[in-house]
Amino acid sequence: MQLKVRLAAVLLALMLVPAWALADEMKATVVSKSDKEVKVKTKEGEKTLLIGSKTKGAENAKEGAKVLIKYREKDGKLRADEISPR
Repeated sequence: MQLKVRLAAVLLALMLVPAWALADEMKATVVSKSDKEVKVKTKEGEKTLLIGSKTKGAENAKEGAKVLIKYREKDGKLRADEISPR
């Protein structure tokens, strides 16, 4: 019984973790931005991330701006969750 209670508590805790807590981060410089994507330059090269109405701080993605991007990969594409200045 004790094991079931602990297992249930761990599963509940994992379900309550917000999606952004599982996101990766990258430091980048904005190359260009459109309504649906932002292109950035990182140490690894240029990357394109999808943005949308749920992307927090999308207004920070101005050409030439140095930003910190919280993102996740879904369906083989990078999706920006939050863009903040650095």
